[in-house]
Amino acid sequence: MSSAISTSPSGRPDSSSRGRRPKREFLFKVTAVLTDVFLGLVIYFALDSLTGFYSHNSFSAVILPIVMAIMGMILVGGYRYSTDFASLRYASEHLIAFTVIYPLAAFLIYVVVSFGPNPTSGRGIFTGAYFLLAFFTLIVRRSYWFFLSKDRVERPFLVIVDDKFGPVFYRDYLLSRESRPVIYAAANQTMLGKEIAGSGTPVVQRSASPIIDSLSRAEAEAYEGVILAANPSSLEEEQLYRLGTIHFEEMPVYSLETFYEKHWERIPLQTVGPAWPLETEFILVDHSAFTSLKRMTDLVIAFLALVIVSPLMLLVALLVRVTDGLPVLYSQERVGLHGKLFTLFKFRTMKVGSDKGERYTREGDSRVTRIGSFLRKTRLDELPQLWNVLRGDMSMIGPRAEWIKLVKEYDQKIAHYHFRHLVRPGITGWAQVNYPYGANLEDTLQKLSYDLYYIRNFSPRLDAEVLLKTLHVMSFGKGR
Repeated sequence: MSSAISTSPSGRPDSSSRGRRPKREFLFKVTAVLTDVFLGLVIYFALDSLTGFYSHNSFSAVILPIVMAIMGMILVGGYRYSTDFASLRYASEHLIAFTVIYPLAAFLIYVVVSFGPNPTSGRGIFTGAYFLLAFFTLIVRRSYWFFLSKDRVERPFLVIVDDKFGPVFYRDYLLSRESRPVIYAAANQTMLGKEIAGSGTPVVQRSASPIIDSLSRAEAEAYEGVILAANPSSLEEEQLYRLGTIHFEEMPVYSLETFYEKHWERIPLQTVGPAWPLETEFILVDHSAFTSLKRMTDLVIAFLALVIVSPLMLLVALLVRVTDGLPVLYSQERVGLHGKLFTLFKFRTMKVGSDKGERYTREGDSRVTRIGSFLRKTRLDELPQLWNVLRGDMSMIGPRAEWIKLVKEYDQKIAHYHFRHLVRPGITGWAQVNYPYGANLEDTLQKLSYDLYYIRNFSPRLDAEVLLKTLHVMSFGKGR
């Protein structure tokens, strides 16, 4: 992240880019959807004509696959203005989304919607059109990104800081993938003229009060948004009122928590207090319809998965037995829903007795066996946890089930760590697919911020996004 302040010769932020972000985002979404629908129609009818108009072109045969494709792209950020469409990560998740949605779309068309003697669509045409749409929608997005990259002006964030939340934001912004410049302004006189986060960090040279008071519409458009990385009580009531007006009329104004959730999809731990689960944004996860549906889905998926992958599990067990001896399985006491203890099962990937030494697995850890390294990278070592899902100890998706010894340590050192036990632990989860394997207390804090985001935004949409990201991680062998 650049800590430089982007200004014009007059000392004011560069206002060469005047469009407001909400309008840009809305226009992008509408244009992207219309383009995708157009591509879908052109591809379908082109293939249909080349094969001699074989298909029965009902409304559902033509439109339903396009709608399903759009739903898949929504889950991976295909309609977010800020998504990096040039990244390998997006390309992978885009194609994985189409692959996962494909059987569901086929089921809806050929089982649910299709009745009577006439076929709703030729299967070859449907399959060809679907995956051509996957390819061309990705090409269009990458082309859009590269076309605009030459002229893209990154307007700075105006960040209002105090001595409590300012350092937190500064450090997390450095660790993020954000490249946008920022302008720091002091919420009160205490921060003015001080280094924002200790020695060697930028000095806060501006006061927020005159900037807020004089923030005209033209100047507002020169900023990407305002981030209140400070306690609201550090500002005067009139300034808070002005920020509220700016938020609704001119540009977004974020609290620290809303910025973290929207841009980084995690929760800043410094804003979490004892009453955090009582806040109005929460679904009562133990009593919601989604919780019951999630448990039923877990049972069905775990049972079917065990049936399907049982030959693979037998093969893995034989490999572990032949290359590293017995035992094939590894069991450990973990902490589950509401702190309840259970025994977790995995294929053994480390030498016998390794859990008596270092608690974390390091990169290139000598305790990991040769076959164990492969199993970890592909996540095949976690297949026995399907049994834990059937037993009700775990879910398919949720926070990582931690070792009881580590949990006792974290409970003492990390405030409100126990909140992550509000939901069942999962084989995969939001923290696992967004942050690398944790090897120290700082990594644990980072992963907890993602776990709390998952708990707050507990929903089918987020579970679907975790699933797609998990397939991306498995495809590129990023386990440890």
